[in-house]
Amino acid sequence: MPINRRDFLKITALTGAVLGLSATTTNLLLNNGSLHKIAETHYLMGTVVNFVLLAESSEKAKTAIRTTVDEMQRLIRLFDYRHVESPLGQLNAVGITRQAGPELINILQQAKRFGELSNGAFDITIKPMLDVLKANLPMDLVDRACVDYRKINIDKNEISFARPGMALTLDGLAKGGVVDAGVAILQGLGFEDVLVEAGGDMMARNAHAEKPWNIGIAHPRVQGEILAEISISNQAVATSGDYLNYFSSDYSRHHILDPRTGASPSELASATVIAASVLEADALSTTMMVLGAKAGLALIESLPTTAVLLVSKDMQIYRSSKFPVG
Repeated sequence: MPINRRDFLKITALTGAVLGLSATTTNLLLNNGSLHKIAETHYLMGTVVNFVLLAESSEKAKTAIRTTVDEMQRLIRLFDYRHVESPLGQLNAVGITRQAGPELINILQQAKRFGELSNGAFDITIKPMLDVLKANLPMDLVDRACVDYRKINIDKNEISFARPGMALTLDGLAKGGVVDAGVAILQGLGFEDVLVEAGGDMMARNAHAEKPWNIGIAHPRVQGEILAEISISNQAVATSGDYLNYFSSDYSRHHILDPRTGASPSELASATVIAASVLEADALSTTMMVLGAKAGLALIESLPTTAVLLVSKDMQIYRSSKFPVG
């Protein structure tokens, strides 16, 4: 059965280490009563979302998580095309919306930036291709001129398409944006040691950390096996992979498509990106799958705050120069 959840990254240091703190520091903070570890799990965006906080007050932390979940749910309604009554749903239905708020405008501008950065390898107008794929129909049915991020027009609060038949999906970066927003809310409420993780896309903030978070990267072909371990501190991580939602037993047909061809990329099995924000890591991990090892590594090396680990379908591993060795 296809795996429909991006549970590619597994947190491996929750026992004896809270938010990357060493065991000694953690015990000191917890035993002297200054901080408590609060952990909650919620179901959002079709996946499990984990919240971990170090807090002086358990009740205040739980209240903060409830506030954060409410705001994340509001953003999900804005960013998910499945909410047909939303501005994005209206845009997809009739090709124009005059009700776009700043959050939607911002994420569309970010998406267009990644389109430019990748020369079209990342493109949120790919929805017509994905619809055809899910319906198991020929890709020839798609008007290729409708798949072009440059044909999204943004003018103040108005968003429109330059061509009939276009449609957007923000699935390639919205989850990252929602996680970023959740972390920002928690920090704004005074919580500096936090981790928010949504189906493998995560941000770790650790103001008191002597040691960073230890993260295990799962093997894309052997369930339960750790391929590599890394440490992150005040960074985001996201992964894309062919095995997360596939349509053929050999993973040749999967949910990631090259917007330029309509085909599933054939070189890589997975891509794990470390970046300054989860939105960036989310978008770039998808982009890496489309670009492949050579072009993907070249792009990552040009970005000062990013790193990547790529795994090919024959299990060759490629790391950018800034990716931590684990």
